[in-house]
Amino acid sequence: MVQSFGACGCLCSECRVFEKECAGCHAIEGKPCWLPDVGLAVCDFYECAVLENGYTHCGHCSSIPCRKFWANKNPAWTDEQHKQIVAERVVFLKAHL
Repeated sequence: MVQSFGACGCLCSECRVFEKECAGCHAIEGKPCWLPDVGLAVCDFYECAVLENGYTHCGHCSSIPCRKFWANKNPAWTDEQHKQIVAERVVFLKAHL
């Protein structure tokens, strides 16, 4: 399987629907299947990084990690888990500049 990642650093290729129902963040132009669950028309990370700023992903932005990273916490994660995941995504995205 090809590794694919979204504007936010999530690994699309690790998702259960990748290559079955979804081709990844960039292929679907930031419109994943979970958008209706959060009331968005397009992923806010994709919208900001790609559509508004012309970046490939958030790693190109000098404000990473921005408020979006801190506001988009999975309710199942502890605060410490969330901090660790954000830190890992920032490192990952910076490594893919």
